[in-house]
Amino acid sequence: MPVRVKIDRSKCVVAHFCFFYASTVFIPGEGGKPVVAPEYAVNGVEEGVVPDELYEQVKEAERHCPSRAIRVYRE
Repeated sequence: MPVRVKIDRSKCVVAHFCFFYASTVFIPGEGGKPVVAPEYAVNGVEEGVVPDELYEQVKEAERHCPSRAIRVYRE
């Protein structure tokens, strides 16, 4: 089952927890704010679809994001 991730970069406070918990999915973009890695990105750099085996990593990134800028859900 595909896992969709979204980043609201306008909410991001650049705490970098997403890089720690899911460094293969979230990478630094302009201004140090995260973007979805090109291999997972869809509809630009703020949305992506990741394989099910990365679900726990991206959920941890979502849980630890202090600004709640990351959303993770299954389609």
